[in-house]
Amino acid sequence: MVYLKIKRQDESREWYDSFEIEETAGMTVLEALFYVQEHMDGSLCFRYACRGAVCGSCGMLINRVPRLACRTQVGIAKKENTREGSDDIFVAGQKSEAENEVILIEPLSNLEVIRDLIVDMDTFYNLVDSIKPWINSPEQHPEGGNLVSPDLREKIEKYTNCILCACCHGACPVAARDDTYLSPATLAKAWRMHLDPRENNASRKERLDFVDSESGVWGCDLVYKCVAVCPKKVPPTMGIKALREQIEKNKEN
Repeated sequence: MVYLKIKRQDESREWYDSFEIEETAGMTVLEALFYVQEHMDGSLCFRYACRGAVCGSCGMLINRVPRLACRTQVGIAKKENTREGSDDIFVAGQKSEAENEVILIEPLSNLEVIRDLIVDMDTFYNLVDSIKPWINSPEQHPEGGNLVSPDLREKIEKYTNCILCACCHGACPVAARDDTYLSPATLAKAWRMHLDPRENNASRKERLDFVDSESGVWGCDLVYKCVAVCPKKVPPTMGIKALREQIEKNKEN
């Protein structure tokens, strides 16, 4: 058996509901939520789509750690520490001595809750859109196209793996205290666009100028929580540090 403690919320109140369900081999937290919705409480609301860690729709707090419900195993999560006050992601996911079998499930942090585990992603998407995350290539392309070396391709690919799940945003202490902060995902994407050889220099400069602020790269605490929770191994903090270095280099020149 496994016990789920799920945070609920509607227009008027917040509360926690507890459910006891039978665990099956390989069950994910998303599958556990399906069971609750289909057999115990049809009013439970949560977001999902691909069920394969591709769409990023099922991001939520599981034992106070931002994760994708579709790739989090119940068998592992039920043995993690869920004690009150374990809000540090480097602590909350560790096994407790008692191996408490309660899984705490809450909506993603730093975004407005619409209902139960569903958060309003528009704020996050608007932050990403603010850096114009698309290629503004020049009309004239080099003969033979824009060639990319294996090393550069590897650098870019780290950041193209982002699925916009907002787990990094939910883990970010800066986003928690400053709703104007662009978010780790946005800044990581800004660095990805900067690296792309198809991008023109004017757009690169415009994007660097835009993130050159306390709401941008200089607001980051560099605590690497975004890196720790990313389900696709994107390293936003490394991109932020690279943007800082590029901005300083441009100012020196």
